[in-house]
Amino acid sequence: MCRTRYPFTASSLSSASQPSLTPGMSSTSDPTAAAAVTADSTVGAADDHGLSADVPIDPLMELLHWKHTVCSPDFSEAERDVALQSILKAIRQHHMLPYLQFHSVLFDVYFTSEEKSAMQAVIDAALLKFDATIKDAQENLGETEVREAMVAKCDFYARIGDLENAIKQNEACHGKTLGHGLRVDLGFQRIRLGLAFSDTAVLKKALDDCTALIKNADWERRNRFKVYEGVCCVSVRNFERGAKLLLEALATFAATELLSMKDFVFYTATAALVQLDRAQLKRQIVESPEVISAQIPELDALLTSVFRCRYADFFPACERVCHTMLRSVLMAAHVNYFFREARILAFNQFLESYSSVTLASMSTAFAIPEPVLDSMLYTLISNERLQCKVDKVSGRVVTQRGEGNANVEFHKIIKSGDLLLSRLQKLSRVVEL
Repeated sequence: MCRTRYPFTASSLSSASQPSLTPGMSSTSDPTAAAAVTADSTVGAADDHGLSADVPIDPLMELLHWKHTVCSPDFSEAERDVALQSILKAIRQHHMLPYLQFHSVLFDVYFTSEEKSAMQAVIDAALLKFDATIKDAQENLGETEVREAMVAKCDFYARIGDLENAIKQNEACHGKTLGHGLRVDLGFQRIRLGLAFSDTAVLKKALDDCTALIKNADWERRNRFKVYEGVCCVSVRNFERGAKLLLEALATFAATELLSMKDFVFYTATAALVQLDRAQLKRQIVESPEVISAQIPELDALLTSVFRCRYADFFPACERVCHTMLRSVLMAAHVNYFFREARILAFNQFLESYSSVTLASMSTAFAIPEPVLDSMLYTLISNERLQCKVDKVSGRVVTQRGEGNANVEFHKIIKSGDLLLSRLQKLSRVVEL
């Protein structure tokens, strides 16, 4: 997973003042109380039978989106300033010194040494209180109370952005937990931590642990895991696997602690668009009540242009969708890939109706200049992504039917063989030396 870009220096954001109040932020100032709230809304959001109500998005995931807003040039100055104010407010309100230290390049300039010392003092006092609670539970109470106290401490580490200690405490809680469902919840928390801090090692281990446990979990958690795994697949450009998982969870989405329903629909539809054929696209996306009710205009326009063959609307709609992807922290790195695959989808669908068509007709249909279309076709044909050829003399695009997959596979084998021979020759020269 790619780390977030930092195109702005701390000095370029120095015009920001003290953070303003942001809707949805907790007003509690007691760290232990905040941890208790977090425990109720994340790991403890569902009982061992998986029954749960919608919970708000994980604060660390919210901070991840705000950080992307601050760092991305695809947002306005006003949007970046609001996001920066929200981050600074969260750090101060929840004493997130470890999070501040992790992102010191971005945010350290806004905090004095006195503020940092005060946050450390609050954290130390809270940890002493948690340790006392755990010790009391071990001496006077049962295993359930011990586990709850340990989970509260784990949630506190997560809330202040202390990745290393949060992972250690999470694994300690895992050892004290007997129920499969509650162990899966702890795995979900590690997945969110891995995403929030762009830590691929944490993310991969958490996904592997959840995969091993999910077979014995209840239906609700299995459904949520499809969302978690699907989002992780999309974030690393495995759109085929990601689309399959997200589509399976589309009608029963419940992972509101990871992302909003609107974002979930956007991820699902964009990943599925470049994977499904036209019949599947209609059945699973275009006519899906969840996609329709999400009301994402740019997505609706792109789906309509592809499914209804309104090719003149394709590129304007695709541009708007790509712009929305750039504003998404998990999709921004895959915009070029999506744009290429979407063009291949549209061009293949258009050319299926013809044995040959003039460049002028095709450029008119897609409402783009002929030289631009010629350049796009040249790139895609040379990379063997389109089964056609351009006759520059007659100005026609001729589709190559019949040869199809066999021709493609033949050329791939030839290329692979040439590459292998070249590497063997290089290796032989090295051995001779």
